[in-house]
Amino acid sequence: MLQANILATGEAPYIARHNFLFQALASRCNQVQILQRENEWYDAKIPRLLLKYVYALRVFSKSKADTLYEKNKREFIAKSRRFEQAIKQLEYKPDLVFHLLNTFSPLWDQQDIPYVLLLDYTMRLSEKSEIPWGYFLNRTQREEWLECEQQLFEKAKHLFVQSHVVRRSLIEDYQIPSDRITVVGGAGDFLEPYQGKKTFGSQQILFNGSDFQRKGGDLVLAAFEQVRQVLPDAKLVLVGRKLLKQRAGVENPGDISREQLKQLFLASDIVAAPAPCDPFPRFIMEAMNYGVPCIVSDRDGMPEIVDHQHNGIVLDQLTPDALAAAMIDLLSHPARLESMSQAARHKIRTQLNWDAVADTIVQVLSAGTNEGNSDESSDLESKRASSLY
Repeated sequence: MLQANILATGEAPYIARHNFLFQALASRCNQVQILQRENEWYDAKIPRLLLKYVYALRVFSKSKADTLYEKNKREFIAKSRRFEQAIKQLEYKPDLVFHLLNTFSPLWDQQDIPYVLLLDYTMRLSEKSEIPWGYFLNRTQREEWLECEQQLFEKAKHLFVQSHVVRRSLIEDYQIPSDRITVVGGAGDFLEPYQGKKTFGSQQILFNGSDFQRKGGDLVLAAFEQVRQVLPDAKLVLVGRKLLKQRAGVENPGDISREQLKQLFLASDIVAAPAPCDPFPRFIMEAMNYGVPCIVSDRDGMPEIVDHQHNGIVLDQLTPDALAAAMIDLLSHPARLESMSQAARHKIRTQLNWDAVADTIVQVLSAGTNEGNSDESSDLESKRASSLY
């Protein structure tokens, strides 16, 4: 038990996404309370749409405009200062702030309360991946944002990261000492791993198309056309986004409920997730929780979730031919799918769950930072004895 009162902070969507982590931490600490950032005027629907429209006209890209309207130094610092005041107005003083991601800092001018971070990516990784997250209007805005991010990282007492990819970025791109970083992994939208049955033979492929281009939507559609030529009964279910036109063999329900998603996992033979960029996708871990083998790309943290040829497939070539061959091979071998399914569920039970993440976090917070956290392992064999708070 960690003798500390923790305040969990961040943007509202990130808070909701990590609800099960906070539940796991709460059972290991004195107290975990939550404070999410209050909406600014531009967070309202109409101002947000208008601002994005203005930026879209300027950069000729809707996806880039989506990331620009509040990604600047002025707003980073303003949000951080307003949030710092919100913390100081609480009726109690937390022992530690546990902050999610890097869109603002929980404390800016005063550092009388220590904070730690949980990160899934960095801005410099976004730049290297050449995705809209890493786009800025000009060099000055880029440098100013990176200065804010650097200060956020440097002032944190410890940085918990979901993948070794992020750990290396913090060390190489931001010069953060390795002993202040611990890899903790992640989990999906579940607290207890699924214990029910999983069957195969449907030849159904599931794809999360919520961020269609970044998650490899065009690649999946092109590969599926090849799959249908070999396996005419195969079916692709695309969730999270509505396509403009219908395609043979493709079901496209768009946005669905959690219960509907569960039933799709249980009815699908494989999940296709060949994203050119996806930091540490929860969708994959949720699929593995239900015993669905996943085909992923060798980018970002995905190879740390899926073990190639053991509980899924990791593609080093993001081409329709390579993806189609992998899908056809798995769909044609139900026994292999069953073996991978069992291995996927085992990894969820033993590693990729919120209890395991919370255990690692509490160990570090209790005993100090990890000095021996290598790129190959996130174990806690070597620690400093000093407390983090």
